[in-house]
Amino acid sequence: MKRYMFLVLCLLLILPTACRSSDPPPLDPSEEEPNDEGNNLDIPEVIDEAYLIQVGSGYLESLFSGAYSEAYTTYPHDENMIAAIDPEAYEAFFVDMYANYGPFIEFVGSETRFQGDFGFYTTGVVLEQNKLNANVVIDKEGRIAGFNFGAFSFEDEIAQDPPEGFKEISIVFGDNDWPLDGKITTPDTSGTHPMVILVHGSGPNDMNETIGANAPFRDMAYYLAERGVSVLRYDKRTYTYGAVMGGMKDLTVYGEVIDDVVEAVAFASSLEYVDPDQIYVLGHSLGAYLMPRIAEVTPDAAGYMMAAGIFSSLGEIVPYQIEYLSALDGEITDEELAYIEAMTEEAHKSLNPELIGDDEVILGAYRPYWEDLAAYDPVEMAREIEKPVFVFQGDRDYQVPISEFSIIYEALKDQDNYSFKVYEGINHLLIYGESAPTPEEYYVKGHVHEPLLEDIILFVQNQL
Repeated sequence: MKRYMFLVLCLLLILPTACRSSDPPPLDPSEEEPNDEGNNLDIPEVIDEAYLIQVGSGYLESLFSGAYSEAYTTYPHDENMIAAIDPEAYEAFFVDMYANYGPFIEFVGSETRFQGDFGFYTTGVVLEQNKLNANVVIDKEGRIAGFNFGAFSFEDEIAQDPPEGFKEISIVFGDNDWPLDGKITTPDTSGTHPMVILVHGSGPNDMNETIGANAPFRDMAYYLAERGVSVLRYDKRTYTYGAVMGGMKDLTVYGEVIDDVVEAVAFASSLEYVDPDQIYVLGHSLGAYLMPRIAEVTPDAAGYMMAAGIFSSLGEIVPYQIEYLSALDGEITDEELAYIEAMTEEAHKSLNPELIGDDEVILGAYRPYWEDLAAYDPVEMAREIEKPVFVFQGDRDYQVPISEFSIIYEALKDQDNYSFKVYEGINHLLIYGESAPTPEEYYVKGHVHEPLLEDIILFVQNQL
């Protein structure tokens, strides 16, 4: 169950974290000490790209070759990393990773970037049954300040057949202070087309909403573009600027999600190959939960879609997920019980933000984030939407139970502008399956359910 808890926490957190399958034991004094100064490393006065590559690549090569002690002692660490990890904890984590996702095969691509006082080295990691990004965070003093995994983003560097029947255009758009990379997938035909703008779920998602081996937003983009509908997808602000946003105590869902949707609708309206009267917004999970607020500030959109949305609150869903996952193997250790209690307490505080301290982080966000959501009633706001709305859900979704769909269905089923549908067998990633859903399913390659995609096209064509 521990591994399941790790996966759920990583999916739910608002901002990036150094997720681990379990917290490592405290660092014990030993003859093998961590290095906080650097061993034969020439640390420049100003950390540059060459240093990020040297340290990031060397550190990861040591870890993935099994040289855990070398990674621990050779490279400089900040005090938080020294307190958090040791070679035994690294070994336990990698043994668990390989047991679940197969052996390490290769690194694919790399990139560096700077945000504030931190530099980042990222490379794609290909395992036998999974692909991930490995991220090394380096502070301004040249020390390793973090190590985590994220969604794989180097797909273009893996040989694959080019798509046919449509074209992809790389774009940069958004607020001047927060420009975002994105792609428009559009039919390879003349004239104007309808457009669907895709809005992510919780966590720092890339433009494909990559989770494990799956990329549901890319699936949607390719399928719709082949059939005459353009799609705009983009890297979420917390994916691109996570290190900076992690210190923003006044962050709310507007800065995390909604402001960028407004920018995306305005950008789409300016494109000569897009029909400005046929721009639709599709939100998945958190994006669906926020769709009533999104509709309020995008009055020029033609309609809205809510996929696997929450209509109670994030704080109520977390305990449900933990309870579901804890029942999968039927065994709860003392360590796991402590984790469950801690997460349940965080969920309780998210619903009661007056209990959150000024500097306290709850589920990846500070108090203003939860104060804002405490005042938000998605169903009541949804009543005010006058444009067409399509709400859909899978009955095999353990992250957002079907009872959430029932909340909005029972409240709005009599409104003529709403359409509702439940799809048998699809999970939270909108992928069909037949077995009991678990987080590990996300690491088996699948594709968004075709009948669902056909219904999206019918909705855009005003035929649903």
